[in-house]
Amino acid sequence: MKKKHIITIIILVIVLLAGIKGVLLYRDYKTEQERMAQKPYFTKYKLNEEEMNILNSQFHVKTTPDWWENWNEEDRPDYSYYTIEATEDTKIVVTVMNYWLFDDLSEVDKDAWEKATEYGFTTDNRITVEWVMEHPRKAVEIMYSMASHGEIFQELREWIYPIYERITGEKIEDITKE
Repeated sequence: MKKKHIITIIILVIVLLAGIKGVLLYRDYKTEQERMAQKPYFTKYKLNEEEMNILNSQFHVKTTPDWWENWNEEDRPDYSYYTIEATEDTKIVVTVMNYWLFDDLSEVDKDAWEKATEYGFTTDNRITVEWVMEHPRKAVEIMYSMASHGEIFQELREWIYPIYERITGEKIEDITKE
């Protein structure tokens, strides 16, 4: 009889431990699902994916690690270790943006002009590359308020370089050594 009780107790302990292990595995599974469902954020500014895309494709900033590489899913959602750095193309974009906002404003960029003036920019106090890098979210808001959400700034060689050369008199080949 004692053997039967001992075996019953051992079986109950095994079932209980298996049940606890199952609950823990399920809890870990749910926690992982919740973590993976969170939207990723990048840099110390906790920028979202869309903001990073605009900085990369329209302000032409350099990201470290490279923005186009696969993200390490183990870090999700915290990619705050990403950094952004201005490039020569960032300078060119900011120059052309300022030109369109303060020298050659058209109705299609009126919303961007209003957003820029809301942040204190004027003809005499223009957006700088340094400001873009220190206030990337606000810079993205201005860019997104431009005509077609600023998509023209993706086309450096076709649209932006020629405008930059025209308004500054500088040749792009002289300032961008690729």
